Amino acid sequence: MNHLYIQTAFLGDLLLAIPALKQIRYWSPQSAIHLVCRQGYGELMKSLGVCERVIEVNKSSKKSLIKNMENESFHTIFCPHQSVSSHRIVKSLKAEQKIGYKNTWNASYFTHRVERNLQWPEAIRQLQLLGTVSEAVAINLEAFAQKTDAIPHWADMHLKQVSWSEEEVRQMVSAKVQGLNVGTPYVCIAPGSVWATKRWSQKSYVKAATDLARKNYQIVILGAPDERSLCEKLQKEIPNSFSLAGQLSVLQSMMLLSKASGIVCNDSGAMHMASVVGCPTVAVFGPTVTELGYKPWNSKAQVIENNSLLCRPCGQHGGRQCPIGTHQCMTSVSHRAVVDEALSIFR
Repeated sequence: MNHLYIQTAFLGDLLLAIPALKQIRYWSPQSAIHLVCRQGYGELMKSLGVCERVIEVNKSSKKSLIKNMENESFHTIFCPHQSVSSHRIVKSLKAEQKIGYKNTWNASYFTHRVERNLQWPEAIRQLQLLGTVSEAVAINLEAFAQKTDAIPHWADMHLKQVSWSEEEVRQMVSAKVQGLNVGTPYVCIAPGSVWATKRWSQKSYVKAATDLARKNYQIVILGAPDERSLCEKLQKEIPNSFSLAGQLSVLQSMMLLSKASGIVCNDSGAMHMASVVGCPTVAVFGPTVTELGYKPWNSKAQVIENNSLLCRPCGQHGGRQCPIGTHQCMTSVSHRAVVDEALSIFR
């Protein structure tokens, strides 16, 4: 018996599917989980052990995926992704059960539809789909509804079975940069984001990282290839720091985070990567708010934000520029508040 899970969103949303994928395994332990995800994330998800098969897609390859899978059948298809193209994949494939979120136009696509609870965190929202067929998950969701302020153990995102030895991390790092000693405490910072308004200022990152360096932490700067210039600029201003921006895969970044004392980051993919490996996290939120459902799904995490601003949130994902031209949601977050929180939760 095979199950298919379709989540072709960006990295953060995909990682937030981990609790649902774990619970599908408990619900149907003898079955194989097949995952459809965005191109570039397949090997990562297989390496994390949350599925047996990955089918990577991009916008242009979804039609060919339908053709290539037309002779396959599944027991259950779960589709938390809400795009029309993902719904078309669901409709074209054979399955005993097809489960997705309810909206005004998709009744013909699914056998079961769920009201997406916008008051709940995204990890729990994705578990709503499984709750339609798993009595245990349905009971757990009822319990969560009574107490929504904590991360329940059955919805944990931390993959405890995914671990690396200090020597494995040391060998990986030594091939990338000289001088960083993973055997002594280090803190990661991830100053980038796809959305410009989600980025805490470079000046603030420098101040916070410098204060942490004075507490005898090594500072490791992480970022995507297109953030390499930004990260190298910060590295020149922060004492006892190293930039690995653009040099690590997502899985290698998780390896590094698994041994880190903690991470300071924006509302970004790095925040969710840290949750997978249980890395203590201080995340700076500006244009977005935790009520949208995308807070760090990590019991060792704290969000720093300015709750006094009436203009927040200004969008679901942030934007290229501040709509009112002030960017006060980020500039008003002091580096001192971030450092104080970091020192209280970092290892």
